[in-house]
Amino acid sequence: MQYLLLVADSFRESAIDELRRACSYSIIKEQHNLIIAELKNPDTERIASAKFIYSYFPLQKSSLLDSKNYMCSIKRAIISLGLDRHSAIKLECFDINCKQGYSAKDIEVAVGSEMERTGYNIDIIHPEILAYCVLMDSECYSGYVDLYAHDHGSIDPFRYNKEKVVSRSEFKIMEAFAEFRLAAPDVVIDLGASPGGWSYFLAKNGSAVAAVDSGALDNESMEGVMVRVMRNPERARLRADSLKKRGIVHMKCTFDRALASLSGIKADMLTDDMNMGGIDSSEAVIRYSRLLKKDGLLLMTVKCMRRNVGRYIKEVEALLEPKFVILRWKVLPHNRQEITLLARRRPT
Repeated sequence: MQYLLLVADSFRESAIDELRRACSYSIIKEQHNLIIAELKNPDTERIASAKFIYSYFPLQKSSLLDSKNYMCSIKRAIISLGLDRHSAIKLECFDINCKQGYSAKDIEVAVGSEMERTGYNIDIIHPEILAYCVLMDSECYSGYVDLYAHDHGSIDPFRYNKEKVVSRSEFKIMEAFAEFRLAAPDVVIDLGASPGGWSYFLAKNGSAVAAVDSGALDNESMEGVMVRVMRNPERARLRADSLKKRGIVHMKCTFDRALASLSGIKADMLTDDMNMGGIDSSEAVIRYSRLLKKDGLLLMTVKCMRRNVGRYIKEVEALLEPKFVILRWKVLPHNRQEITLLARRRPT
């Protein structure tokens, strides 16, 4: 059967290696972050847990695109899937051709509106069915999944998120919490927090956050969250009872100064989306690991600074493993040249 596989462009070779271990396959077409492949007896659990393949979906149909009636041919391809008109449907489009002057969003709106006029229930906020099409060369590949039965999320589950975000990086932590099935913990230390996307996501979901960064946070965008700034933390240690739910204490200083001030904290989670290589990030979280509870979690993005990604990941693991048990690695839709890591502090 044909499948659409989504991979991070930077990690294409690693993704193909994972696919090779999961099943026999032949690549039909590939471009950018998309691979259309014929998979024979795929180990779907193995593909779903792959580090570098962030989503995969069955393609039930393929048809030729009519250049004179472009939109009509796409609509026909979606309708030919035999979708239940009463189910809430969301349409996703990847237009690799870009020859007709439409964006993928234009196509989704135009085809979705036309489907609504003919009795389909289009709902981009709370869909039950995800229908999708890939427009590549002269062909339209289409398919659908039941989102309640499908365990790998939608192609981009936060694309239509209407909540206000501080920065693009906030989508990364949203995706990580969804992929790893995490709930907002009580107390979090967020390293390299500026401009505050991760801290804001955590605080608005109920965490008390110590945000460590000498740079500024975008406080004006943090609606409904209290932000307090500590510019000279060495003058007063931050106690656990000083952290408030749905609140952020911004340690506006270097990591060393903040570490000393936070020595009275025992956090449930340590987060790190710092703009530095994975080795440097690992060294920073190791120093902060003593502030985690015994079963505390680490959530971090690892920027991959070398071509040999597998070897680089092993180097990061070797650094972290004395302090952490590695639980998952996963490239997520908003990761670029990076991969997200979930780990748990080792009991001492």
